[in-house]
Amino acid sequence: MPNLGRREILKLGGMLAASGLPAAQAASPHDSTLKALEPVQQTVNFIYDGLHLTPWEYTQILQQYTESGNLQPDNYSNGGIIRELEQTFAHLLGKESAVFMPTGTLANHIAMRELAGQQRRVIVQAESHIYNDCGDCAQTLSGLNLIPLGSNRVGFTLEDVQEVFRTTRSGRVETQVGVISIETPVRRQYDAMFGYDEIRRIAHAARQAGIRLHLDGARLFVEAVHTGISPAQYAALFDTVYVSLYKCFNAASGAILAGPQAFTKDLYHVRRMFGSGMPQVWPCAAVALHFANDFLDDYRAAWQRAEELFQRLDAHPAFQGEH
Repeated sequence: MPNLGRREILKLGGMLAASGLPAAQAASPHDSTLKALEPVQQTVNFIYDGLHLTPWEYTQILQQYTESGNLQPDNYSNGGIIRELEQTFAHLLGKESAVFMPTGTLANHIAMRELAGQQRRVIVQAESHIYNDCGDCAQTLSGLNLIPLGSNRVGFTLEDVQEVFRTTRSGRVETQVGVISIETPVRRQYDAMFGYDEIRRIAHAARQAGIRLHLDGARLFVEAVHTGISPAQYAALFDTVYVSLYKCFNAASGAILAGPQAFTKDLYHVRRMFGSGMPQVWPCAAVALHFANDFLDDYRAAWQRAEELFQRLDAHPAFQGEH
């Protein structure tokens, strides 16, 4: 008899990814494209972070934009539809401004680099993407000293952070922590969530100590549906926040780094310094914009369908469900 636990199903590929409503039930602004995408719109998959659009499906969205006459190309990742993309996500995240980045790795790196300034110690999760999956880019390219906390755990606690504070104060050469970076949900822990209440405790202590905060929210919009806490509420606890454009919003690549206007104003210079002043990225922006405003509602509907699927499997005599 197959033994299908919900946790085990989700472990197959990360957080459930699904489209939302079929074309016939979807909101009207993108009806023509939704009709073209009807097969994928009715699919619930357990493997990818997004819809994993085929080249044909991807080009259908681009064709809709080009036929509308509203697609203005960017110039080296600035202006045109990129400006619209940045403004849209700044609004969704409740931040003053946002900057397009080609990858999440660069978005996280630049955020920590710029926030740290001369205080080069950065607290991160031991199981975070930043610490494990970026080839030590922050250490090698920006001289940051990453301090990993919470080994084999989803995150760390305020008490863990306070112990680091005590250690830094007691050194013969006092060296302050400049940044605390938090990833949630955590891919290496099967997309488990850090915990909003603990984030608030840590953020309050960091503010009192004059320490800046960065949120690696690659999949933040997914977590928001499960907690009922909006992306903007999460982002309000941090100076800067990164979200992926391909994990939830189906772009071929790309990321958004959002924060105060003063932080983002000239950040395109730093982006280009790292070799990422890409001449044109409008194909990424157009697809991300297509899904941006409706994602929360669509994912909420998709998760409801998943719950119905689990209930049917639980009730079927051929399966045994575990929670």
